[in-house]
Amino acid sequence: MHFIVNPIIIDSAEAKVKATTQVAIENAVYDILKNKIVYDDLVNIVKDENGDVQLITANAYEINLLSKELLTSAQDGLIKTSQDGVDIGIGTFTGLPILVDLGPKISIKLSPIGSINTKFYSEFITAGINQTCHKIYLVLESDINLILPTASKRIHTTTEVLLTESIIIGKIPDTYLNSNNLDEMLNLVPKN
Repeated sequence: MHFIVNPIIIDSAEAKVKATTQVAIENAVYDILKNKIVYDDLVNIVKDENGDVQLITANAYEINLLSKELLTSAQDGLIKTSQDGVDIGIGTFTGLPILVDLGPKISIKLSPIGSINTKFYSEFITAGINQTCHKIYLVLESDINLILPTASKRIHTTTEVLLTESIIIGKIPDTYLNSNNLDEMLNLVPKN
């Protein structure tokens, strides 16, 4: 007997793998961060004698520690997800889109391959004349191998999570010019 895997089976399984991987990674992030004050751990704000912000530095040790904890927790979640597999309705195996995910379920095995990678990045957004919103994001990338009887497919997922944000308040300037470009800012003649 020869078994052929049709594209509908692969597409259906891929969608479920991406969804379960996303949940596993988000649960890992929640479990690690639920009782932590993240912003103060990840950055140090240096102020001058007047209390004005002079410098923001990253705390590399805490960032690497958090990355390690998140990777371990996310990997554990993916291993559990892999052991559980994903269930595909037997109707999917007909190849008819109308029958996708109908009928009794068949479990498809997953195999985590490679590793989960983490990246942190910051974003600074103007929040007012003297305020800046500082956001720190975490991006987790994972690879899962979907194993079917006669085919396999590597599925790459990327999950971006906002870890923390903070408003940094600076000095109120004596003069403030609000303009989207330099030409408008320098043209001080009023428009008719």
